[in-house]
Amino acid sequence: MIRRHDRSRTLRDGSFPFKVGLQRPILLLFIGGILFWGSVLPSSGRKPEEYELGASSDSPKFIALAAGKNHVCAIRSGGTVLCWGDNTMGQLGNGKESDTPPAGLVQVLDISSATTVAVGEDHSCVTLDQGRISCWGSNRFGQLGDATPDTNRPIPVPGITQAVKVTSGAFFSCALLRNGGVVCWGFNKSGQLGNKSEPQSEHPAQVPGISDAIDLSAGAAHACAVIRGGGVRCWGSNLYGQIGNGTRQDSSEPVSVVDLPPAKTVSAGASHSCAVLVGGRVACWGHNETGQLGNGTRIDSPKPVVVDGIASAVAISAGEFHTCALRKGGRVRCWGSNDHGELGTGPRSGSLRPLRVEGIPSVSAIATSGYTSVILQNGTIKTWGAAP
Repeated sequence: MIRRHDRSRTLRDGSFPFKVGLQRPILLLFIGGILFWGSVLPSSGRKPEEYELGASSDSPKFIALAAGKNHVCAIRSGGTVLCWGDNTMGQLGNGKESDTPPAGLVQVLDISSATTVAVGEDHSCVTLDQGRISCWGSNRFGQLGDATPDTNRPIPVPGITQAVKVTSGAFFSCALLRNGGVVCWGFNKSGQLGNKSEPQSEHPAQVPGISDAIDLSAGAAHACAVIRGGGVRCWGSNLYGQIGNGTRQDSSEPVSVVDLPPAKTVSAGASHSCAVLVGGRVACWGHNETGQLGNGTRIDSPKPVVVDGIASAVAISAGEFHTCALRKGGRVRCWGSNDHGELGTGPRSGSLRPLRVEGIPSVSAIATSGYTSVILQNGTIKTWGAAP
């Protein structure tokens, strides 16, 4: 049994609200004969409200994860994928749909060699070790990459054989290819496919002007790519300045983020974006109502601003209304909204500047939505905030 507390917001740019639930009971999970366990640790002082998902000592560990509107998917060593949360549209990929989430994790069918994973509002995708991509869940805007009905089990995305990463927004997905190119498919109302196409595309289409990308991230209705040499280019919804070109006009083709020092990686959130810079600092741009840009203000910025006090970041994740950075050594700092405890700091007051998340050991990967999930060095997943 999962007790859920639902709360959502609608963004003014028409993008989806990340709607999430809070899980508190202890779960005993058996997946494919392997024992998994989940527990909820009560909030105390500055410790986060959290639950933990760990593998038994003789089973594979988690190595990658993606946090969506109200479901999460994670890859285990060996390439199988487990998902949990809402399954109304079959986005958990286990061959079923349900109006209420299952009590714990389910294994995605027919996937045994996943290398990266992405989740949107109600669909999910993975890259496979052969460079192919499979997706499942809702397909009402073509976000599965094929003109098929909704599906509760993975189907291949036609025409992609050289993918190294997949990323998903609310109702669209994009893939980074081995040659540095980017293709996108799905909903395109705000230009988030980056190719001036029709309101939606059911098949992958090349993003013009992107030929040497080294990283890629999709937000609710925009996307950003890091280009070899450190430049960042973004496209799509721009009501809050989240594509970083100094304007608030949507763009259906990639534009350069202005005044940004060379970047190593980028993360697109609901309506803001952040990049880890060469040297370990972090810069963010876009929506800042709850301080998610981390510069000590609540003022939106259509140009990058430097996040206060971060000097050794190795990864960044822009969520709904908050942001978290993974620092060298495995420590996490978060800032922005804390309505659901997503900053992991106990008291439900937000922060305009980064705060250290206490009480967690060394972290190897991080993902955010309206909550925060991390993979610890031992392969365990820990989540806090209003999580699925």
